[in-house]
Amino acid sequence: METPFDPIVLNRHVEGLARAHQHLLVSLAELTDEMVARSSRLPDWTVGHVLAHLEHQGDSMVRLVDAAESGEVGEQYPGGMAARVEAIERDAARSASDHVKGVRRSIYAVEGAFARARDAWYGRGLMVSGIEVPVSDLPLRRWREVEVHCADLGLAELDLDGPSCWSSDYVREDLRVMTMMFVSRTSMGRSHLPDQVSRLEPAERLAWLLGRLVVDGVEPARLLG
Repeated sequence: METPFDPIVLNRHVEGLARAHQHLLVSLAELTDEMVARSSRLPDWTVGHVLAHLEHQGDSMVRLVDAAESGEVGEQYPGGMAARVEAIERDAARSASDHVKGVRRSIYAVEGAFARARDAWYGRGLMVSGIEVPVSDLPLRRWREVEVHCADLGLAELDLDGPSCWSSDYVREDLRVMTMMFVSRTSMGRSHLPDQVSRLEPAERLAWLLGRLVVDGVEPARLLG
């Protein structure tokens, strides 16, 4: 069977994700109930909303991997976007202790699913957006979720605030991927980022591509829904 992915790249993504998971767990050791109730960097979401999303997004990765291992195309969130939103709202107001337990459980489940995957790497999964993606893309997608939403928490005292908390490995890996995506979606003839964006530091360039940074005079990248 021809391998439809680069196993070296896949390994790099799985290893980078594991480091991001551990950074999150170590940082959350000092989480308090007061922090959970604070507003995050995301509109209308508290810190609790972001943590609930990270937990449930991890569980969604497990569903996709397990379905693919059985030769099926699984749904990221059975019930679609409405079910995703309902679960986040239900769990957002939990205590700090319960949030940490839930995030830890989900992290261990994700890493276990990737560790036991065999045939799953050749399968596909249905994202909540309605697009099908290769299961081999999931480690980077999960890595992106963890790093970006760590920044969205807005907890500077826990080193979980803004793009400056992103790991250099993540920035290097996803900046390449997101830049390629941007170029592929722009008009013919463009082969690079806008000049104002190109002059930014790597983490800031990635933040613009991910919709986490506004650059004066430049339209948003709008790559992610």
